[in-house]
Amino acid sequence: MSKAPKTEPRQAFESTVEPFAVTEVLQFNSGGHAVLLGEIAGSPALLQITQKAAHADADALRAALPTLALSLTNYSGAEYSYYVATDEKGVAYDVEAIWPASERQVQRKRPGEIAVFEETAEAYSSVVQPFATAQAAKIGWIDAVCSLEKERERNLYDCDDFVINVDTKWTTHGPFDADKTTWPAAPWTRDLYLLAISKDAKLASLRDLRGPEGARLVRAMRDALRKTASDVYGVPASKLRVFFHYQPQFYRLHAHCTRAEHTNPGCECDRAHLLSTVANHLDRWPDYYAEATLTYKLRVGEKLHGLLDAAGLLAA
Repeated sequence: MSKAPKTEPRQAFESTVEPFAVTEVLQFNSGGHAVLLGEIAGSPALLQITQKAAHADADALRAALPTLALSLTNYSGAEYSYYVATDEKGVAYDVEAIWPASERQVQRKRPGEIAVFEETAEAYSSVVQPFATAQAAKIGWIDAVCSLEKERERNLYDCDDFVINVDTKWTTHGPFDADKTTWPAAPWTRDLYLLAISKDAKLASLRDLRGPEGARLVRAMRDALRKTASDVYGVPASKLRVFFHYQPQFYRLHAHCTRAEHTNPGCECDRAHLLSTVANHLDRWPDYYAEATLTYKLRVGEKLHGLLDAAGLLAA
């Protein structure tokens, strides 16, 4: 795909997917999940579709796209928008649109070989940190979220150090303008997903946390997420998993809060770092995350994998 012009994030569709032109089927299974790569107005776009009544093959799904009637359920204020849809035969779908979609977002949706990498402090300093710094420069929308210029309706907590928002992946969340006193009893709280985002641009990931100040911030994030989940949704701390990702999806320190009974993508031991454990490490070893070897999975062919490979740091 040729390099696309820069497009500011906005809601992808109104009532149909007509602007979307499919260029490649990245994923398809007859169990009902598909990811399509295409373009909207010359910029890359990703369409993730869950079919309630699955098509037999990718060609049948592509043929059905022009007939979809969409109804917006959630919009992140950035590149993510979510819909429910039906086609002319009455088949129902859940649709996630990412537009404009970055190269990294497209790569993450491609099925591919996985490699496990043990990142030493030296590998981080020489390869990963420059990569993270370059990626962090591309996410100016995060500051708009932290200042409440974007996603204000999703905001649940705001302090000097961080904000807590409803994560856009929590697509079953009820209307934000509804009576909040009804939320704790709502069935959709089973899908709870909150996000705490640091306001400090110098904190790209847990690699940047140091000593008592880092431990204080981590515990403040953990405690505020637990309190918000309990006060707003009636979910107690004993039911929660609160964790950082490493590598993260975007390079601004942020913590995830989900219900412990759910196995969400990214909660595996080679990506999730529990905030209580992170704070304890910083208490005992102030430079732990500057010096530790951290192990995680990479998709073969993604940009970071290629940089590490070019540096001769990947095992044969």
